Amino acid sequence: MRKPAKRKPVKKAAKKSAVKSADAIDRPIKLKKLNRPQYASDAMAETMRSIGFKYAFVNPGSSYRGLHDSMVNYLGNRDPQAILCAHEDVCVHAAQAYAKASGEPALAMLHDLVGLMHGSMAIYNAFADQQPVVVMGGSGPADPKLRRGIDYEHSANVQGQIVRDWVKWDDEASTAQGVCDSIARAYKISNTGPMGPTYVSVDAGIQETKLTEAIDIPDMRAACNQPAPPPAANLDAVNETADMLIKAKTPVITGGRLMYKKESTKPLIQLVELLGAAYVEDRNCVCFPTAHPQNLTGVSGVIAKADVLLAIDSPDVNVIIDSYSSRVRGVVGASGKGTKVIDLSQNDYAIRSWTRLGGKVAPTAIQLLADPVVGLNQILAAVKKRLPKSRRAAMAARANKHARVHNAFIRSQQAMLKKRWNDTPLSPHRFVYEVFEAVRRKPWMLTVRGHRGWPQGIWQFKGAGENIGVSGGGGVGYGPGAMLGASLAARDQGRFPVAILGDGDFLMQSQALWSAVHMKIPLLCVINNNTSWYNDEQHQIEVAKMRGRAPENAWIGTTTRDPEADLATIARGYGAWTEGPVEGDAITGALKRAVKEVEGGAVAVLDVRTTPR
Repeated sequence: MRKPAKRKPVKKAAKKSAVKSADAIDRPIKLKKLNRPQYASDAMAETMRSIGFKYAFVNPGSSYRGLHDSMVNYLGNRDPQAILCAHEDVCVHAAQAYAKASGEPALAMLHDLVGLMHGSMAIYNAFADQQPVVVMGGSGPADPKLRRGIDYEHSANVQGQIVRDWVKWDDEASTAQGVCDSIARAYKISNTGPMGPTYVSVDAGIQETKLTEAIDIPDMRAACNQPAPPPAANLDAVNETADMLIKAKTPVITGGRLMYKKESTKPLIQLVELLGAAYVEDRNCVCFPTAHPQNLTGVSGVIAKADVLLAIDSPDVNVIIDSYSSRVRGVVGASGKGTKVIDLSQNDYAIRSWTRLGGKVAPTAIQLLADPVVGLNQILAAVKKRLPKSRRAAMAARANKHARVHNAFIRSQQAMLKKRWNDTPLSPHRFVYEVFEAVRRKPWMLTVRGHRGWPQGIWQFKGAGENIGVSGGGGVGYGPGAMLGASLAARDQGRFPVAILGDGDFLMQSQALWSAVHMKIPLLCVINNNTSWYNDEQHQIEVAKMRGRAPENAWIGTTTRDPEADLATIARGYGAWTEGPVEGDAITGALKRAVKEVEGGAVAVLDVRTTPR
């Protein structure tokens, strides 16, 4: 394998301009005082405001120029405030992560058919992640009299059909009133569980129509326009679940998409402690305190020993129990043949014929179709009511046993950290340790992290709401847009956003940094740079070995080492403060400097050299 040429670290700050407050950014001038909508797009913009959209992640285009004008010159570019994104995937991924980090409505706006096609993969990620993103896009105009030649090239019948298989609902209304009603309905459907993206196509001709009669702006306070209350589980099934967990000898509980609901951690801790159960995070998820003595995430063989497994809001139960091909790497664990599986989720309400999302039918003993937080609290209440006092001592003893395993695992991780402390490039253990140490005393939010090679037990989480997770659908290029959206939510909450991006992810959508710099969104971006699409490099090694061929050639077509991409220079070009490449012991000082820059309001990017494993 060709070795990369060494480059000296570069440390430069982008030229600083006068610091604007977030409220001063992109304020329009010469606004006319308008008491009511004059154009159809004004009414549409008012509908967007009435829903509560604080921001709109936009990639502009002529197909929604009327609506764009209404947002700026009618609403004053506030509620929603336009956030310009240089790629449609960035728009949707930012909205997806903003929804997860803030719990507020999220809006992405795309240009016509071509913009929708560009953003379609990101919409799939939001669908797989069950996140409530309303996507709006211009279309048409439908009236041939209003069409230019380009409008024929960029229009379809109907436009939403291209994403219909991976949105909850789409519409293309033919009147101004119909569009306003569709926007309100899209919000309601997106935010009703299981949540997911919706798409509303807005005809360009209708947008620019001058109103001759009043439009009824949907009253979003009305119950009919609000998301339906979260559904509860069947009570008989809840009681059966409680009895099964109480009688279990080695119960294990896993948490999945609960990670986005802060209120889930407290009842989850109570249930785990009450049962003396072992707890294991679902892949990519964080719902439970890392330091809790019953948290056995990362310990091998835990699920294999379970006689009862309660999977709460898992994207795919089969991944947890390892019922797929033996080629699968990175699964949570493997269950024993006699394991009774309880699935608490709304996944069956989200099934589509087009996608295999969610996997094959899981071998569940009990299925609880309910909102996961509601169902969790139901199970907790039932266990409290039905748990005999005579069983509590045994459960406490079981919890103590788990604590010993937990402590041994943490010691082993600390030993590995010490053993690989001086690795060059940096080991995953030291890399994660250094980043966490740099921010641990801040009110941090981990906006993005990779899951492959993540050393469990190093970064100390307190529970749900601290890790904003991954893409959901495995679509690449998610990280930069997600970093933008989640960091915006963190800024509004007074939190310190930190993102750990892979180098490949960064290269795909690095332009998201410009949006963050422009919008004065302080964030720390640490690039985990192993100069490889390492997952694919592993696959090439595996195939070569199976076929008796040379695994030494696996780097061809999978690495970015000739030349190495200068990621620090790329980031600096967008206006970020940068430093890199950072190697070895230099990471400690580099992180201190970067954190100081973020505290001063900057976007700080570190390009750190790491080893994949």
